[in-house]
Amino acid sequence: MSQPFQRKTKLQLQRHIREVARNSAAVFVTVHAKQRMAQRKVLLNEVLECLRQGVIHLEPEADLKTGDLICRMERYVCGRNLAACVALDDDDPDLIVVTVLVL
Repeated sequence: MSQPFQRKTKLQLQRHIREVARNSAAVFVTVHAKQRMAQRKVLLNEVLECLRQGVIHLEPEADLKTGDLICRMERYVCGRNLAACVALDDDDPDLIVVTVLVL
């Protein structure tokens, strides 16, 4: 069995997110994230680029409700700095985009 996400380094998590995001079918966007994307005029392609080529600067945090690990991927896309926060669940290989920010 692979190492739990909580024990992985930022670099290992970044690599995992980039790899999974290569398959857009494995990236799910929550209703909240879709609302923020519309509010901030961010397209899905921009979010995918952020996940596929972004970096994790901040320490990932555990979601106290779900136990998921929340990682914030950041990237300069289309003339602005974006961040996409994804939830990682040890039991689910997919990425769940929980919110999108314009920094």
